Amino acid sequence: MKADQPQKAHMLADRYIFEEWDCPDTIQAAFRYPGFDVVYEGMMHSSIDDGGLEFRGAGATLKIDRGGFTVFREDAPHNENPVLTEHSTLDGTISHVQNFFDCIKSRKEPNAPVETGVAAARAGHIGNLAYQRGGQINWPFKS
Repeated sequence: MKADQPQKAHMLADRYIFEEWDCPDTIQAAFRYPGFDVVYEGMMHSSIDDGGLEFRGAGATLKIDRGGFTVFREDAPHNENPVLTEHSTLDGTISHVQNFFDCIKSRKEPNAPVETGVAAARAGHIGNLAYQRGGQINWPFKS
């Protein structure tokens, strides 16, 4: 999407199940990026959809979980089968770690460069700041 950090974050979160935790177990977060929004909802005590993700766009929805991925067309009839489905044969962690070790040996660029990982983690850190500051933050933060 050519945007590596949100401009705003809104966060609702609390500890409802695991009160001994320092972090919330139930989270709803909304992030505003230039030109699009991202909404995250998570419950650390739920395993519905295997912790999968959905990416909803104007033309299609992509559902991803550890078992694989499925693409649904937005304009398809409600009961139509997915446009594309692919099942995983291994846990993606194994391939990811193998690629990392191969790149250490070969000095090639990994499939997931460190900059991508930092950008992915940044949204979570900004969401945590929003949570600690009452639920909302603009970024870059101006004190």
